[in-house]
Amino acid sequence: MAAEPTASQLVEEAYRAWNASGPRAFVAFTTEQVELHDAPELPDAQTWVGHDAAVARLDDVVASTGGGWADIVDIRPVADEVLVSLRWRLNRDSSVVLACVYHVVRVEGDRIACVRVFLDEDAALRAALAR
Repeated sequence: MAAEPTASQLVEEAYRAWNASGPRAFVAFTTEQVELHDAPELPDAQTWVGHDAAVARLDDVVASTGGGWADIVDIRPVADEVLVSLRWRLNRDSSVVLACVYHVVRVEGDRIACVRVFLDEDAALRAALAR
C-alpha cells in the first residue's frame, strides 16, 4: 500500500500539472471552494473563491503577463503551509524571467485549499509563519 503524498509532494504535482496543461489542470488539485489571493502589492488585489473563479483569474494572469511557464525553484514546508518559489517566464524555453513570485499554499487533506501570492519572499515567509 502506497503512502499518501505529503503536502509538499501534492503541491509539486499540482504545479507540474499547471506547467504541462494549464490552470485548469492545477485547479483539479484544489478544494471546490479554493481561495486564490492576489499579491497584496497589486492595487486591485482580490480574493477569488471556487474553481471557476480561480481558473478565470489564473487565465487572466497568463494573458496579461504573456507568461506561460513557471520554473519551480523551491517547494518547502513552512509552519503548516507550503512555500513555493517560482520564476515566471514567457514559456518553457525562454530565458526571459518576467517575475519571481512566491505562493503560500495551504493543503487540507489531499487538496489545496488556499494559495496566497506574494512578490517578495520575505513577505511570503512572514505570512506563512503568522498563520
